[in-house]
Formats: sequence, structure tokens, C-alpha cells
Amino acid sequence: MIELRTVLNVYLKSIYPNVYHSESVPETATFPYLVYDLPNVIDDGESMETVVVDIDGWDIDKDTTALETLMAEVNYGLSKRTLATGNIAVTFYLDTKLSLRDDDPQIRRRKYTYQAKLFRKG
Repeated sequence: MIELRTVLNVYLKSIYPNVYHSESVPETATFPYLVYDLPNVIDDGESMETVVVDIDGWDIDKDTTALETLMAEVNYGLSKRTLATGNIAVTFYLDTKLSLRDDDPQIRRRKYTYQAKLFRKG
């Protein structure tokens, strides 16, 4: 999963600089920002795995235009895209788009979930 996290982090940062893994969001993060997580992996026992990838957009602006635009840019850049390193190739397919409510009424959130097909080389 380290390789997948690395390649995904680098790619998302090429779209937008404020990107964090779900376990490393600093309290000083500047809005808007993206948070990604890999909550589930299904191994077929062969060379392919299905990985669930969640990408959350966070903002504090009442006008959600910037947040919606950011998420659209992420989806345009990631959906049906294949990213590869020396050992893996992974293709992302958009599964769901959600508008989430946060406990803090100032926070605006969007969550896109992708089903990713990960192939291991060798």
C-alpha cells in the first residue's frame, strides 16, 4: 500500500497542492484541502486487487463553487486514469459522489469514492 499511497499522493498534488493522507492532516491545514484514504482492499489471490479510494474535499466557504470545482478537477484527472510505478499499475473508476455534513456547520465537504484496480508486476 505504500507504493499506492505514494503514487496517488504525488498525482493528487500535481492537481492541487493541499493534499493529505487521512492519518496526517495537520491542524494548521489551509482550506480548501483534499484528504485521501484507502479504507478497503480486496485481494483476488492473483495479481489484481480492488482498492477502495476515498477522496474528501474540505472547505469553509459558504459558497461551494471552489470546492465543487476542485472536486471536478480531481475527478477529471483521476477517473479512468492509470498510474504506474516500477511494481504496480492502478486504474481508478468513479463509484460515488457524496455531499457530507460535518459537525462544524462552517465546514463544507464532498467525498468521491473510486474503485481502483491494482495490478502487481512480477
